[in-house]
Amino acid sequence: MASDPGLPFEELFIGRLKLEPWMAIAIGSIIAGSYIMINQIIAPWIERKVMARMQGRRGPVHVGKWGFLQIPADLLKMIGKEDTRPEGADKFGFSLAIFLTGTTAILSFAPLPWGSKGLIPGNFSIGILYVFAVFSIFPPAMLVGGWASNSKYSLIGGFRSAGQLIAYEIPMFVSILGVIAVVGSFSLVEITNYQMNNGWFIGKYYGAGLIAGLIFFISGVAETERVPFDIPEAEAELVMGPRTEFSGWRYALLMMTEYLHLFINSLLFLYLFVGGYDIWPVRVNNSPSFINDFRMNPFVQFLAITLKVYVLVFVAAWMRSALARLRIDQLLSLGWKYMLPVSILTLVVFLGSKDVFGFLIFW
Repeated sequence: MASDPGLPFEELFIGRLKLEPWMAIAIGSIIAGSYIMINQIIAPWIERKVMARMQGRRGPVHVGKWGFLQIPADLLKMIGKEDTRPEGADKFGFSLAIFLTGTTAILSFAPLPWGSKGLIPGNFSIGILYVFAVFSIFPPAMLVGGWASNSKYSLIGGFRSAGQLIAYEIPMFVSILGVIAVVGSFSLVEITNYQMNNGWFIGKYYGAGLIAGLIFFISGVAETERVPFDIPEAEAELVMGPRTEFSGWRYALLMMTEYLHLFINSLLFLYLFVGGYDIWPVRVNNSPSFINDFRMNPFVQFLAITLKVYVLVFVAAWMRSALARLRIDQLLSLGWKYMLPVSILTLVVFLGSKDVFGFLIFW
């Protein structure tokens, strides 16, 4: 099957619907924003239902059908609460932390493709580098939020969050270098198209693809500070790390950002290792045209990647229910002492597998 460079949003709206550029951007932004907000309701609801089922509870059941409106009700409750700020807190830094975390989470969606036909917000040639560059803003944002709160608990939590993010960002990035080297591109669209033509990376390169994918996914869970990596927040205790002093709409925005971050990391895992919006894990030689047409159908691709994302949301909820919280020394040791060396080893296998003879000489 030939590689398809993809059709961006603006070509679809401008070229086919004959709209002005500003109208195309506005329509695309509304559609993307609506999809994101809907998932901000669905993902937490699924997580609470899954956790309740695993823990022998019922979960939300009273507000709306099956308790589906419980999440919007919680958001409205938090938004309606008084917006407090500790006396002596730095006003500018207190607000800057919210702005940085919220803005960077939204900007991360720009290069993420949802299909090959008109479902690509921005086909960046450096898409994966762009996302990681945006992610690099989170550690200083957490530090700013903890420092500006004028609270020792928030400050300690800010340092813990920053340390954790750095400890897992490095193995996370190293784990994808093999994929980038094999494809020869940083574009998420080209990486996805390569897998459509050659098979998903998670099942290739003598298990290195699977191990690299696991490292990436675990690092993504750790970056979002979810159980078992939530020691900076310690949500079962009396503090919430750098978020301790935030209340009302600020706290609601931080919680929404956490789910956005999880959603983005899950999407990146799919694009890099599980074929993105592709529906078939292996290469199909000389397949009938109707099968290729089905695989390239925009609706099928969009539905495929959405279902894949919610499988990962289910796994994240499962981990939260089943695993105990790590100590801070265990958390950092896992990232630096184990995941980083193993990610480097997977990179060696990726590079060596392109030339078996050269790989043997290297070893």
